[in-house]
Amino acid sequence: MAVHGRMLVMQLIIVVVIAAAAADRTPSPQAIPGCPDHCGNLTIPYPFGIGEGCFQREGFNLTCNESAEPPTTLLGDGSVTVTNILLAEGELEILSYIAYDCYDQQGNQTEDMYNSPSLQLHPSFTISETRNKFIAVGCDTCAIFKGYLPYPHDEDRYITGCVSVCDSLDNAVNGSCSGIGCCETSIPSGLKNRSITLDSYSQHKDVWGFNPCSYAFIVEEGRFTFNPKTSFEELNNTEKLPMIINWAINEGSCALAQNSPGNACKANSNCVNRTVDNQTEPTGYYCRCLPGFEGNPYLPDGCQDIDECMAPSSPCNNGICQNSPGDYSCLCNKDFKNQDSKNCIENTSVPKNMPLKISLGMYKLPNYLSTYARQLTIYDLKTLKFKVFFWNSYALKFI
Repeated sequence: MAVHGRMLVMQLIIVVVIAAAAADRTPSPQAIPGCPDHCGNLTIPYPFGIGEGCFQREGFNLTCNESAEPPTTLLGDGSVTVTNILLAEGELEILSYIAYDCYDQQGNQTEDMYNSPSLQLHPSFTISETRNKFIAVGCDTCAIFKGYLPYPHDEDRYITGCVSVCDSLDNAVNGSCSGIGCCETSIPSGLKNRSITLDSYSQHKDVWGFNPCSYAFIVEEGRFTFNPKTSFEELNNTEKLPMIINWAINEGSCALAQNSPGNACKANSNCVNRTVDNQTEPTGYYCRCLPGFEGNPYLPDGCQDIDECMAPSSPCNNGICQNSPGDYSCLCNKDFKNQDSKNCIENTSVPKNMPLKISLGMYKLPNYLSTYARQLTIYDLKTLKFKVFFWNSYALKFI
């Protein structure tokens, strides 16, 4: 009973120590000391910053519009709204304008019934080709997307688009942009800017009763789902949709950066090449904390060790968690052994000094040995076999 009580006390002490350590642990720094690290609910991590001296380079300066409710974060000169900064992925989530093309019942159009938005990004940013889709919605719709690569390929123009036509929405499929009421296409890699134009074959006169407008936009994949019953009304009341853009902290490759005194990646982080496509050299790079670390790879000591042992549920089953820089291991409980450094399994091996099962008896041997002899039967639990010995005053025989 006393032993059990001492064990409970020890367990309570361990819980208290872990709770105290978790409470004392401060979050990893995100901004340069003395610089704002939030705009409303949005965290502002370096290399981005609000105010002079708070951002790494031109193009990474942000403005916090505190007069908006809630406060709004603006990129650069304030023409682009930032809704999320994905530091580990080198991505920004921004809001991008929707293009629209509307007509009255006679097929006429006024200036306020048409919008062809454009987007011009700083050279450090490109439109993500893997995280976005180009989508057009309408039943008399031809949507064109144009974009350009950065210098020195800025004369190369990329054009893509899609067509959506239908006489009614009865054949349109919910969740499908296959060309009936909605169409979609991928976008080229590495574009710095884009413009969207819309056109109509019959100025929507044939479909005006249920579809007076066409819409087109680049949107983050998974953030728009076509519904023939609701999408037209929703888009009519929506000005912007989320889009992902990539960024590179510096030009050149990781190989060049790692040998440069201006390498932006600090301790416990690694460099990730940013490539326009698989056929070109890296156009820049960004930084990411090493596995087992978290925080800001652009600040000195910004990547801090993740103490996996502080998790609400221990990562070690049948063992005690032991933290180490960037990793952890499990010290296995009694009667368990390490399958690897992080997994404990039941120890089924047999100790070397395993007791033997022994029985004694009398056994009649052949006449040439003896009339009667004693029998010793031994069951070897290590080899799982019986060993039988016979002996008398003249001989010992093993079977």
